[in-house]
Amino acid sequence: MKRNVFPFAAVCGMEKAKEAILLTLVNPFAGGLLLSGEKGTGKSTLVRAARELVDAPWVEIPISITEDRLFGSIDTEEAIRSGHKKLLPGLIDEADQGIIYIDDVNLLRDDLLSAVLNIREAGGYRLERDGLSEQRDTSFTVLAVMNPESGTLSASSLDRFGLFASTDEDFDDETRLEIIRRVLDYEKDGIAFRAKWQKETDELKEKIRNAREALKAVEVSPAMIQLAAVYTLKAHVAGHRADIYLIEAARAEAALEGRKYVLPKDLEKAAEFVLPHRMRKAEDQQPEEPQPQEQQQPPENQEEEQQQPEEDKSDENEFNHPPEAQPPQTNTEDSEDSSQDLNPENSKFSNPKGSSRERIDAADLHVNLPPMWIEPSKDRKPKKGSGKRSLTMTDLMQGRYVRAEIPKSKTSDIAFDATLRAAAPYQKARPSNGCAVVIRKDDLRSKVREKRTGNIFLFVVDASGSMGARERMKTVKGVIFKILLDAYQKRDRVGMVAFRKNTAEVLLPVTRSVDFAQKKLATMPTGGKTPLAKGLLKAEDVLDMLYRQDANQDPVMILITDGRATSPLNKGTNPVTDALEEAKRIGRRNIPVAVIDTESGFIKLGLAKKLAKAMGASYFQVDKISEDQLLHIWRTAANM
Repeated sequence: MKRNVFPFAAVCGMEKAKEAILLTLVNPFAGGLLLSGEKGTGKSTLVRAARELVDAPWVEIPISITEDRLFGSIDTEEAIRSGHKKLLPGLIDEADQGIIYIDDVNLLRDDLLSAVLNIREAGGYRLERDGLSEQRDTSFTVLAVMNPESGTLSASSLDRFGLFASTDEDFDDETRLEIIRRVLDYEKDGIAFRAKWQKETDELKEKIRNAREALKAVEVSPAMIQLAAVYTLKAHVAGHRADIYLIEAARAEAALEGRKYVLPKDLEKAAEFVLPHRMRKAEDQQPEEPQPQEQQQPPENQEEEQQQPEEDKSDENEFNHPPEAQPPQTNTEDSEDSSQDLNPENSKFSNPKGSSRERIDAADLHVNLPPMWIEPSKDRKPKKGSGKRSLTMTDLMQGRYVRAEIPKSKTSDIAFDATLRAAAPYQKARPSNGCAVVIRKDDLRSKVREKRTGNIFLFVVDASGSMGARERMKTVKGVIFKILLDAYQKRDRVGMVAFRKNTAEVLLPVTRSVDFAQKKLATMPTGGKTPLAKGLLKAEDVLDMLYRQDANQDPVMILITDGRATSPLNKGTNPVTDALEEAKRIGRRNIPVAVIDTESGFIKLGLAKKLAKAMGASYFQVDKISEDQLLHIWRTAANM
């Protein structure tokens, strides 16, 4: 019995997504489609409705699928019956010349998704199981759906999808009412509703069929190829996949219109689906000439000249904030040098009443972060605990069964399917002893499982006077608030180290209380020098404590600073050199580190970037985050 699905033609309010699906169904060489949208927007309903538009195999891959079911395995039944090994085809083979549909593709194992996309590009793969090897050629189109709230894909996986569309469209009142009417009519009598839209469905099927035939004759002129290259260059797209997919999508658009040639308007429409998920912002062309000039000046004038553009003259360039929002000049790290030693209480993280050199900034909650930008990579070391962030291998009898292996020691978590496949070819040679299948010790296979756990995020925050200048701390606190919210949703643990004046302290011990962390952050004052080296040293102390608790922990350190170290680790040493040495020590730990550079102004010293390089860390500039978000919504900024 044919499944009663919502008709594709009856879907309203998602015209862009429908157009992207049609292009994908017409031209398999357009690279497939990734459809994104929040829960309840009808993205899965739309894609499943497209199934009846093509007369081709349609295979749905569940996110819990195993490698054997996806790619193929040994035919156990045939091996037991004949004693010979035979490879059984997987879902990849069943989808040949058809469509592979993946719902919640961002929850599928990264290695499986990468393999599927690689096979689609290569047009085949080699299957190896239990000593057998076989080359298999296949061709299919990938239609995938994802909810960005549950995570995104890596940049490499995104680039392999030719087209991208979103179902998060703004509906007017009339459109919303029409959607409700159609859904209610469908739920009342699905058969009658489908019959009502059968004519439009048949017309779409015929249109796609004719377009697939016409596609063979569609030509692309050299001028259109050049125009496609211009589109991708202006979007600052890396690689050449976008150029190819743009041309193929434009060919599909021309075929749907019944033309044998590509027009500029075809490329323009295709660009709406090919470029958004690949688009990058051009690197800012900051003038670098002033820096060598500053370095050539005598040492006694160098500090003064650097401070002047950064603290006094930058108001002309910092146009994002009105003049009245600028902090008083007495709130800088250098302004309190003279009184630092006279008041020992200034070394404490407090905000004494009447102090004019300290301030408490509110968080700018309007700052944007790319989704899942701090996502760690899969951990191969077994870890304890629970959470929703990162996949980790587990030696406990819990979690998802991903593959089988020969046990290294005694095991109770037996992979019965793999054990049967290992024993099957030898059944004819073994005495049955009344058993249907005789299994020996060397046939046993154990399950390899993985599960999701929370992570530990250690924030190392610069709370010096330079961070308070031009209200940078408002943006910084906003960034941390966004990360803390994500940490709460993923059941992570968070800790915080703050450094300013001449000290660094653990502002927040590692805890699951994100609410407590937010309160500590909200009341954190800024002011004083920048003891960057002491902050990094204190962070190392926290890391050592974590490793003593559990050696398998893999915390993520997030350093937020402008990099302008002004307070040395020891008397007589260079503050910048001290900070770089401590950064190198942290780098030797081989833990995920992210450096968020808050430096702004016309002249930038780039010290935070040097720290990131010394630690082997991912590097970001806080003033670019929101812009990157607009231009490349799904880019993963770090692969930790």
